[in-house]
Amino acid sequence: MKAAILQLLSQLELDKNIRIRYACESGSRAWGFPSPDSDYDIRFIYLHPREWYLAVNEGEDNIRIMPNELLDGNGWDFRKFLRLTHASNASVFEWLNSPILYLEDKPFAEGLRSLAAAYFQPKKVMHHYLGIATGMLEKEFGEMEVKIKKYFYVLRPVLSAYWIAEHGTPPPIDFYELLPLVKNNPSVHQAITDLLKQKETALEGEKVPRVDMLDDFLSAEMERCETIARNAEKRPVTWDAINDFYRKTLDIK
Repeated sequence: MKAAILQLLSQLELDKNIRIRYACESGSRAWGFPSPDSDYDIRFIYLHPREWYLAVNEGEDNIRIMPNELLDGNGWDFRKFLRLTHASNASVFEWLNSPILYLEDKPFAEGLRSLAAAYFQPKKVMHHYLGIATGMLEKEFGEMEVKIKKYFYVLRPVLSAYWIAEHGTPPPIDFYELLPLVKNNPSVHQAITDLLKQKETALEGEKVPRVDMLDDFLSAEMERCETIARNAEKRPVTWDAINDFYRKTLDIK
């Protein structure tokens, strides 16, 4: 599949007159718990020719491609990605830290990772993950059975917020790297592990009975993390480092 994805990206470069400098997997495959029929969520960062960035008018800064039901691609222009980095957008950290890479200009990617670390705002990203979890609970958890993948669509953001509360850094993308957070609670750890085993063979729509222990854990952890996020201070940042990287990359003096 990687060869097909690289071919898709190469053709996109020709069709759009862009250069893709970074491409990765997002979604359940990057998170470590895909379903047998999961699609591929391709995310990429691209640059236009230098003149595009010197125009008075601003062009479109997003490209979406869905050539078939299996491939779902979404790309952001370099300048847009830098603006989102300044805003500590959670997707910036998820893309740059994905464990599945399709294409990487290493100096470019490492420069972006250094910037992202400097502009990380724990308060904002924790609220982002808690918001995802809250929305999923309200939408999907109204009955005694729930789609198995939806449990992980709540567990992952809650454990990501938990990670930030504990470490003050962007959380790992691979769900299995978040699991040590609950090793001090063997029952919860075992319940999550059991669900992971079921998820390995479960199709997208398969449901499981609600697990009271996990529901209680999620509720308590969300309340705890919300209190921590509410009391966290926003870190002061400027545009200087981002502007420097922007000019250096585009060779603008």
